[in-house]
Amino acid sequence: MRGSNDFITDVHYNPRRPNNKMDIYIPEGAVRSSDLKTHQRDLDTDDRTALKPVVVFIYGGAWSAGSRLIYTLIGARLRSMGYVVFLPDYSIYPQGYIGEMEQDVKMAIQWTHNNCRSYGGDPQQLFLMGHSAGAHLCALTVLNDSIGRIPTSLLGSSPASISVSPILTSLLTERKDDRHSGVLPRIRGMILCSGVYDIGEHYKHESMRGVEEISAMARVMGSSELTFRQHSPTIVLQELLQVSTGIDPNYPTESQTRHQHLLRHLKSLLPIETIVIHGDKDLTVPWKSSSEFYMELKTLQLGAGARLRMMAGMGHAEPVVALMPNLLNDPFKKPLLAEISQFIDGSRNSQ
Repeated sequence: MRGSNDFITDVHYNPRRPNNKMDIYIPEGAVRSSDLKTHQRDLDTDDRTALKPVVVFIYGGAWSAGSRLIYTLIGARLRSMGYVVFLPDYSIYPQGYIGEMEQDVKMAIQWTHNNCRSYGGDPQQLFLMGHSAGAHLCALTVLNDSIGRIPTSLLGSSPASISVSPILTSLLTERKDDRHSGVLPRIRGMILCSGVYDIGEHYKHESMRGVEEISAMARVMGSSELTFRQHSPTIVLQELLQVSTGIDPNYPTESQTRHQHLLRHLKSLLPIETIVIHGDKDLTVPWKSSSEFYMELKTLQLGAGARLRMMAGMGHAEPVVALMPNLLNDPFKKPLLAEISQFIDGSRNSQ
């Protein structure tokens, strides 16, 4: 680990994969724990007012490319907005498949939550931001962590009831076998840009473009219809709705009560707010990916803290390029910066 007062690089966050590291961007005015009289202040005291919002940024790259070093300008931009930024690498293909990627993102979030106060960050103001494949990993990691903590009693009249959904059965089995990884902290907000949320539909889109063999996505996701569905946030939300409302049809009152309990439980685990951003000129990931994911949130009554922002004329890379300080007069820079700052700072002020 090395760095300066406002930038620290090569920070180890995952003991399982020590080659994966993160960089930390510290804004001006951040009060680090070393500057306080004690490192163990109560977060409810006035010291919290000096702490900054925290952003964990997960980059994209079709699950097979990318490096935190490419996104230093993103880190610098978010730092200039007053946020403590944590920018991790993760195990891209072929070093990692979807399971390893999800584990890495989860551990990066956990490490950030446990250590951000040392860099002037507020662990109660933790925001997760991702672009493209990174947005997919953010949504999938958070959703799967929440599902793994749902009591089986809320999914049916008996543990066997979830057998109606092979996807949820598989997810719950995986979480049971991986209890040592712990759980995620409560995330204040999630910013998802140009994301893929239905792997099967995106594979069809790749095939239409003639890039399905070049793309690593199918291999990363397990190359089967079941694993495609299992790793699709939109499909997982659909399965949750089906299971929570479709069991015990002869007992509608009990089913409805269980459904409401499930929704309350999920709302207590998922990010308090989510903004889904997509451009209507995105040829790499069609905008319907985001709109359908958002609609599933709404259908499952989880959309009260979620909103969809469709950007007219915006393509796939613009959410990243527009945020990087450059000499170009990017037409999406101001609206994107406004959306992000309003989302993060508005959430902070509403507490």
